[in-house]
Amino acid sequence: MKKRGYFLSVIMLLIIGTMGFTSKDVTPQREWSEWQKTACLKGVDFRAKKGKYEMSRRARKWEFQFRNRYNATIYFNYKALSILQKDKMRSARVSKNRITIEGNSESKVFSTYLKANKEIIVDLVKIRFGKNDVGKNYYICDKKRQ
Repeated sequence: MKKRGYFLSVIMLLIIGTMGFTSKDVTPQREWSEWQKTACLKGVDFRAKKGKYEMSRRARKWEFQFRNRYNATIYFNYKALSILQKDKMRSARVSKNRITIEGNSESKVFSTYLKANKEIIVDLVKIRFGKNDVGKNYYICDKKRQ
């Protein structure tokens, strides 16, 4: 009886281990995704690249780049989540750093850790256009979401 229990335990560990290392679509991407429109602004797009999974954080590293197709400088923060959790967007964590993109240009690359293996969604918040990023009045799209 003990031998049978030991044998079954070993078999189960092998099955679980095999499943963990053979799951689909978890390898890092070398290429950027296609540019995707943001929900709030028609003139701001983003693209993403999936990085390595970090066991210590229990999350995957994602890199983002934004493109401003407006002539004006834009300032904003972003929220990013797995597409499976898009109903939790209101409570999602907002990026810490303020992003500034000159008119008709692309941003530098930003990275964050997300519990998302396949697809993500990105939403812009605290949006402001113009020369200065001061005050409490943000672009109206941001107010509709809060």
